[in-house]
Order: sequence, then C-alpha cells, then structure tokens
Amino acid sequence: MKPLSSARIGYGGYSRDFSRPGDRRRFSAYAAQRGIAYEYPSLDRDYDVVLLSQNADLTGWTERKRREGDRFALIIDLVDPYFEQKRLDERILKGIGRFIEGRDSRLSPDFRRTLEQACRAADGVFCSTPEQRETILRYCPDVEISFDWFDGELGLPKQDFRREGRLKLVWEGQAGTLRSIRTLRAPLNAVKDRVELHVVTDPSVPRWYGRIGTKSATELLAGIECPIRFHPWSKEDFSAHITAADLAIVPMDLSHSMFRAKPENKLVLLWKLGMPVLAGPTPAYRRAMRAAGLDMVCATPEEWGRQLAALASAPGEELEALARQGREHALAAYDLEAFQRPFDRLFARSGFGV
Repeated sequence: MKPLSSARIGYGGYSRDFSRPGDRRRFSAYAAQRGIAYEYPSLDRDYDVVLLSQNADLTGWTERKRREGDRFALIIDLVDPYFEQKRLDERILKGIGRFIEGRDSRLSPDFRRTLEQACRAADGVFCSTPEQRETILRYCPDVEISFDWFDGELGLPKQDFRREGRLKLVWEGQAGTLRSIRTLRAPLNAVKDRVELHVVTDPSVPRWYGRIGTKSATELLAGIECPIRFHPWSKEDFSAHITAADLAIVPMDLSHSMFRAKPENKLVLLWKLGMPVLAGPTPAYRRAMRAAGLDMVCATPEEWGRQLAALASAPGEELEALARQGREHALAAYDLEAFQRPFDRLFARSGFGV
C-alpha cells in the first residue's frame, strides 16, 4: 500500500483556490490534518489519485478513467443529493450550463446522467446520508458516508443564555435555500409580537438555477410580519451572529426533493456553536435529534407554531439545557476520529494508507 502523503493528488474542489465551504469543511480539512499535498487537477497531467467534487470536470475525468483504468484512482465526493433532482428541465439546464461555463470539458446535457456515469467509473464515492448511499450503490460498490468538519472556522459557542423581550430566532445559510423560511410564514406571524428573526446570509439570491440574474433576499421573505434583521454572511463573524440569538431554526421546504434529502451538517454546526435548534422533519434531522435524545423536530406548521410559542415563554435556563444536550451529542458523535475514518477507509481500499 502506497502512503497517501507521497501520492500525487488532484482535487477538483468546489473552487479552484479551495476557499469554498465544501472544500474547507471536507477534503481540504482532512488533507491539512493528515499532512497531504494536493493541487487542482489538470486533464493533461498524471496523478495517483483524483478526487472530484460535483463542481469539477466530471465528464472529462470520467472519460479519462474509462481509457486509463487502474493507472489512477478516481474518487467522487457528492455532498448534495443531486440524484434526487427529478425535474428533467432542471437537470438539462444544469448540464448544459456546466459545459457553457467550462466546468465540464465534454457536453453531457442531463446532469443526473453525468453523475451516474461518474459513479460507475469511480473507484469509490463519498456521500452524506444513508439514503444517498443506497442510491449510489446502484452505480458504485464502494461508498462511504462522511460529514462536514466545522471546527476550524467556528467561533466560541454560546455562553450567555439570559434573555429578555422577544425571542431572538436565527437562520443561517446560503441565500438559495431561503425559500425554506417561507414555509414558516403562518407560524411566525402567529407569534409576531413575541419573536424577531435574524437571517445570516448573502444579500442577493441567484435566479434561474443560479445562472441568470439575482433578486434581493428580502423579497423572498415578504409576508412574514415579525421583525426581520439581515446580517451579511462572512467567515469571520457568522458564528457571532448565530450565538447572539436565543434559538436557531432550520425549516425545510419538503416540496423540494433535494431539500428533503439534505444531511444533518447544518444541525451539527448549530449544536457545536452551543445553540438550541428547532428543525424540519427530514430523515437526517430526525435521526440526529433522536440520537441526541431531543424532541425538537417540527413536522407541520402547527407543530412549529406550538414549539415557537412555548419557547417564546421559556426561561434562559431551559434553552441552555436544550443547547447543552445538543452540543454534547455533536462533540461526541461528530469528533475528529469520526470525520477522518471514512476518508482513511476509502483511500485504503483504493491502495493508499495514511
């Protein structure tokens, strides 16, 4: 078995400078921990291992793997559940858009088909939920579930749970997922005099599948009548905006198949920041809450309304106890060894030891 530290590794990340959260929180974090060097892969160079995110040139490397076989190990990292993207128009627009942008070097119009072919060619695949794993196993026999590593970029966990006045709610995330907050319009309006909502995100939301134009994040939350404050997301202070609130919320628009299939990474991030969290009823959130021994999943607007009303009257000590329980579980179940283990195992089965 060849040492991974001496292997030539090409990593096709979410950004060419590896600055995106999907890079920092996954392979780039693992590589830093293990002392592994890597570069953005070029099709005209040779590598021992090529690891590709969904933003990389999947079509070009799939074709090269088919030609060269065992000359290099091809591993795919599929965090987002694009196999759940059912609408053909969305898949085709994404596939054609990737080629026009130069992300894929070969045209493959149906993005789901692109993923299927990449997984068939790959020696192994990382994904983020058991449901994803069951789907990907149809195309690749070696699939590991991995999670995001936040510890290098989180601020101090919440310490002060004293509260007065309105219950301060906080939502954090990419602007493209703001639509999930709209599912809480009725529950939030029912307690509009008792809560305020803080939104930590980018001020502009991409339109037309992220490729044509933008709109204001404020527009998406029209009709929610409680006070709303927006905080621009930045790596330096997003943690502080979160911990300044009393309660984090992670609603999910379950009409969107990809939202239903998301992993528990956001919930774990909030727990590690010491926040009590109310979350939507995705399979991943249900599993994580059950494992933590918490009953803070809301499946309907009525459940959201009851929980929000109850917590709007809860003392700080009650919120602190909920936060402590979630944080203790997150620190134990999502520790450094658990983060490294899937990478270690899949690389070992590809012939590279740490």
